Parts: sequence; C-alpha cells; structure tokens
Amino acid sequence: MPTASQRPIVVLGAGCIGLTTAVRLLESPQVTRGRSVHVIAAHHPTDPLDARYASTIAGAHHLSFADDGDERLRRWDKRTFQVLYDEWLAVGESSGLMALTQTELWVGSKTHLKIYEEHPDFKVLDPATAPCKADHMVRFTSLTITPALYLASLERRLRSLGGHLHRAHVPSLASLSSPQFTALTRGTPSAVFVCTGLGALTLGGVADGKVYPTRGQVVRVRAPWVRHGWTRQLGSLDGGEGGQRTYVIPRCTGDVILGGTREEGDWEAYPREETKRDILTRVLEICPTLTPPNTRAEGDIATPKVAELEPLVVDHLVGFRPSRTGGTRLEKEQVAIGDSVVPVIHNYGHGGAGWQSSWATAEDAVELLGDGASAKL
Repeated sequence: MPTASQRPIVVLGAGCIGLTTAVRLLESPQVTRGRSVHVIAAHHPTDPLDARYASTIAGAHHLSFADDGDERLRRWDKRTFQVLYDEWLAVGESSGLMALTQTELWVGSKTHLKIYEEHPDFKVLDPATAPCKADHMVRFTSLTITPALYLASLERRLRSLGGHLHRAHVPSLASLSSPQFTALTRGTPSAVFVCTGLGALTLGGVADGKVYPTRGQVVRVRAPWVRHGWTRQLGSLDGGEGGQRTYVIPRCTGDVILGGTREEGDWEAYPREETKRDILTRVLEICPTLTPPNTRAEGDIATPKVAELEPLVVDHLVGFRPSRTGGTRLEKEQVAIGDSVVPVIHNYGHGGAGWQSSWATAEDAVELLGDGASAKL
C-alpha cells in the first residue's frame, strides 16, 4: 500500500484547463514531490467534436474581456498571453499558435478595455477608416490557436514529462477510491484537480449549480489568404462577454472561424439554420476580404456577397462555453476520498476565457496545492 507521499495526483478533465494544469504540475517537482500525475477524462482531444467539450470547438483567439477593475482576470489573461507569445517566438506555428494583427471595432461606444494597450503594437485608429460603421477602433498584435494542434502538443508534453492520460467517466470524487480508478492510478489520490468545465454541474461531490452553458455557434471556412483578425462589438463591452460580437479568427492551418453567438443556458447542440446566414452576413461587413480574391473585381471589395462565401464553408459548429455565475472557481478544499481527507483544487467555470487564461489559472491551481493550508482566491 503506497504511503500518502507516494499516492498519485489526479486531474479530472482533458481540455485546455486540465492539460495545462497537469503540465504545470509535472513541471513543478517541488509540488508533486515524486508523485505520479494522472489525467482522467471521458473526452480526449483527438475525439470527434462534441459541444460539451468546448476546448476543440473554441475560436480560439487570445482576446481579453477583463474589466479594467477585474485584477484577477487581467492578471490571468496577461500571464497566459505572455506564455503563449513566448512559445510562438520559440517554435513558431508548429504547435498551432499564430501571431497576427488584431483589429477591434465598436459600435455605440468610444472606449476600449485598457488591457489591450499592453499588447505589442497597440494603436488607436480613426474609425472612419474602418471597413464598416464603427465609432471606435484599435489595433494590436495578438494570437490565435488551432485547438487540435495545441491540445496535441499539450498531450505530448504531458507524456514526455511522465504524466498519464486515461479515458473514463468519473461520476463522483468519492468514486476515485474505487477499484476501477485505483487500478488506473495505482492508488487512492493524494490530491485531485477538478478541471471538468460543464462537468462540474453533475460531478458528485461538486455538483456546482452555478455552472451553466453559454451556447456558441460558429462557421469554419477555408480562407488561407486571411491572416488578420477582426472583432466588432455592438455597445460597450464593460468587461464582460455580453452583447453581440462578430469575429473573424484566422488559424495557422488556413482555416478561419467566423462567429458568433452567446446564448446563455441554451443546450441546443446542433447549428440553427437562421444563425448560419446571419453569421456569414455579419462577418462580411467587418472583413469583406473573406471572399476569394478571384471573385472580386479589381480594387472592389466593397460589396461582397454571402453567396461568394458559402463555397468556402467547411462546417457549422456548436460549442457550450462552461460558464459559471460568479466567474471561474479557483479554490482548494479538503474532501474525504476513501480513508483519507485530501486537497481538492477546483479550476473550472472559465466561460469563454478558457484558452486566454489557461496557463495562469493552471499555475495558480498548482500553487494552491503547494500551499499547505486551505486557500481560496
């Protein structure tokens, strides 16, 4: 029977939050103290797309919506951007990262979030030069992520560091002491990280009723000539994810994600027909160069048509952002699992900010385990 210092650490969930958390654990020997790290998840990055597994369907661009007064989210987003930007500088686009110029447009507001000013190459532009109606416009350097490629790179890092990835559905925290799971992890866990996104709503021992889906519908098109990101916000962003946002998110693969919708509490997993055309209409207003270059008259991009864009469509996708009333839950508690009381660190409820805050929340979660006392952010 392994001693407490030898028992495994278990991470529940294999999305961007679970995998970054596991990698940071394995890179922190002073915290793990030789204990093995096991990620257990029912859905893995290479599986077919599933609306409940938001990490692979996400846009995914690094575009913070941290309110000027929300120091926690500002810190998470800034730190994660720096980690991703440093990785892009080191390895380029091989892990799925792409640096690009990002333009933000507002209608009905003449202000921007101050966090944008901390990006490279930040500049306020004359909205009269925008491709569509706009009252405010800024530009800066940001990043986009191809989720399948980046998650694959995280899985490789996990395994190269000695971590383990298992496929299983965990019904409750208590079940981690059952023979089914102790056979996988070779013992009852000495610590558990809950990175289950929407799964926190039904996970026994957590059952967080504050968790809910925010439905997002997007279109994936093939347009490798587009390497500039665009977003338009109707009304003031006010540090939240509300309001109608239209976005064009190029990826290093040549795919472009077009969106989108924000439908809180909506569990409809299939694309809605009326939304498909609405998205295509909106994105052409902010990025008329989405249409193929050969279909445009020379010097004329002012009147692109949805019909010209439709042949580029690869797929219509729906994903559920794992939202939570009160925001991300990042805290530690002591929970009885089997014959032991072990630290359980919660790291879920990121909503649409999972990719852009992933590395920082992973680091904070690992730090909580390293703190001997129960802690809460």
